Amino acid sequence: MSELAQLQAAVTSTLKTALPALATVIAEGDDSGQPALPALVHGVLRMRGDEALRDGRSLMVATLQARITAQGTAAQARMHAGELAAQVIDLLRHQGWGLDCVEGARNILAEADGASWWVQWEQPVLLGPSQWHWPDQPPGSLMLGFAPDTGLGNQDHYRAPEDLA
Repeated sequence: MSELAQLQAAVTSTLKTALPALATVIAEGDDSGQPALPALVHGVLRMRGDEALRDGRSLMVATLQARITAQGTAAQARMHAGELAAQVIDLLRHQGWGLDCVEGARNILAEADGASWWVQWEQPVLLGPSQWHWPDQPPGSLMLGFAPDTGLGNQDHYRAPEDLA
């Protein structure tokens, strides 16, 4: 399963569990007919590459959107959907969906749209396997020295980071 598919599945699962007031939580493209209300339908709006350094994996920033629709008169539906949107915003704080390939949600925004609300956020996603670009230096070979005990002749004073914990 691709990182993007994992993200979509994790968003659906987490929102279903965390927000039981929602009768329906589905990803766009799930053809389940007319969803029971209140409903949240989420999907990816856009993706862009990012040059930020990580662990050798490519970084893609996905913009996701969740549309929340409730029932009742227009005013009642808008109010109820707005309350649910606020709960989604709270849930998104530092949300990585339990996936190692996803960093915390950021740039969260919500807005009313008629009787519905939408919540939009960015989600950094690391694509592909992590890579170690220094074949002559295996992972874990980092050693730290502290002045004045650094440089040639002081290597026996160096410590591995894990020994400092």
